[in-house]
Amino acid sequence: MPSPAPSPRPARAALALAALLTALPACRVGAPAQAGAPSPETLRALPDRIDGNTLLGRDAKRAALAGAGPLRVLGADMASDGDRLGAFVEVPARECMLAMARVSPTIGDVDLFAFEDDGSAFSTDEAADARASLLVCPPHPRRLYVMARVMSGAGAVSVGVQSVPVEAAEAVARAVGARGKDDESGRLESWPGLEAKIRAHRGAIGARWEDIRRIALPVGSRTASRIGATLDGGRCLDVLVSPSDEVASLEVVAEDETGRIVARARERGQDRELVLCSTVSFELSIAVRSRGTQGLVAVVIGRSQPGAEAEISGATPIERVTEGRELAEVRAAHDRALAGRGYGAPRVSTGAARLGSRTTLPIELPAGCARIDVLAGRPLADVLAELWSDAHALLGRARGGARATLFTCGGGGHARLDVESMAQPGPFAVEVRKEPKAPPALVAHPLAAARLLGRLGAVGLVDASAAAGAQTVALDSARLKILPLQIPANTCAEVIAALDAEGAGVDLRLVDTSTGESSLARARHVVSDSRCAGAAPVPASIELRLAAGKGDALVLTRTSSSAPATSAP
Repeated sequence: MPSPAPSPRPARAALALAALLTALPACRVGAPAQAGAPSPETLRALPDRIDGNTLLGRDAKRAALAGAGPLRVLGADMASDGDRLGAFVEVPARECMLAMARVSPTIGDVDLFAFEDDGSAFSTDEAADARASLLVCPPHPRRLYVMARVMSGAGAVSVGVQSVPVEAAEAVARAVGARGKDDESGRLESWPGLEAKIRAHRGAIGARWEDIRRIALPVGSRTASRIGATLDGGRCLDVLVSPSDEVASLEVVAEDETGRIVARARERGQDRELVLCSTVSFELSIAVRSRGTQGLVAVVIGRSQPGAEAEISGATPIERVTEGRELAEVRAAHDRALAGRGYGAPRVSTGAARLGSRTTLPIELPAGCARIDVLAGRPLADVLAELWSDAHALLGRARGGARATLFTCGGGGHARLDVESMAQPGPFAVEVRKEPKAPPALVAHPLAAARLLGRLGAVGLVDASAAAGAQTVALDSARLKILPLQIPANTCAEVIAALDAEGAGVDLRLVDTSTGESSLARARHVVSDSRCAGAAPVPASIELRLAAGKGDALVLTRTSSSAPATSAP
């Protein structure tokens, strides 16, 4: 009987064992080599880098479609809690900068900072978010250090910047959710009661304001934290600094480009408040220092509309920033500015202004309207001038730095001018010029005329003819006065109301009667507001009301083809 055939299983096992033994010499510790790729002979570092465009590309494209320039990657790396990544950026003076930090899904929170050369934070985004963006617009330092810091998680981080034209800033900010226009730090989103505090603060000041900076600023006692601000000529800055609970006391000052202190903020409870005005432009720094513990402060800076100083409440202390010049130089420059405007030679008086007392000069007023300029010479830099009639009635009040200008209208005659220094004593000159024209409504209401012309003159040099279209309106605190207003297409209408001697506190409301939209402005003696029309005319109305008493007001409506800057409450 034949022997049975051998089983195939042992043969297959022997073949598999032989193949395994053959492959063992080729084994290496680590990841298996890819098919067709040579195996590395030694361990080595690779020059490969993380591609920052991968994380930033989508939002950079959105920003570019909204008007931003090309993306420039500052750096990309792996990072974990507390790690930082950044670089210096040079920013053109007339452009904005968009900075972004984008991370991989394994990072839950990243913060973004823009530091000045002295180490102070110029702008921050510290919201609890995995996407951080900043939009920095003029005025800003020449260069900034842009840095991202990982707050939670670990993974890839990329930081990039894009240039942004100023006119495209709002669109770019919306496209990528960038901070820097309304709230420059995510910390302010939940700052207890800050918005209500701002509204109450500005309501007490009066005038109209637009925010130019809002930032949560870290402060300590060893060095001051600083942020930059531009004070434009003919405008004012409102600075409100509100500390967090851990900061017990603060010192807040405004410094010029040389580091000289030009003003100190006043205390209002735990907060600090400062209103600065100037007829010429200045670059300033707001320096904040804690008098003890470290912590955070909310800094909110608002800018007034041109000429709005006359609308600021008389109870609000105003610090005036001005350049000091010799009296002869100030007078010569003023003569050149008024040349060709139809004025004759001025009547001139001189004196010295002192602190804590008034220097009184007799003035002979011409019939009609007159312009009275009080010109200050070094070191006098903040002067208050009050004009009184022979019957001791107030005819006008003005305060300024190198120049305080009053306008007066009426029958003329004897008057007196009181001049007082509000900061440092020094020499002054008084120049009285008769106005070429005297509108009847202004002559009939001297104090209202002085306030109206003073408001117009705060924007630039004007004469009495600029208010020739003013109408007299009787106001009563118990009644609402409504006047019609038609705004032509592609035109803006500005309405200015100035109270005469009676009554106090005036509200001005401009209403678009086709849509019901309205704006509201309040002031003690002079108030203004504006409204614009697009391609179609806008039917509107002017609503005026007095807070107390009865009295007349001069109401002037002016139109222009250029839209004024928008304001914030």
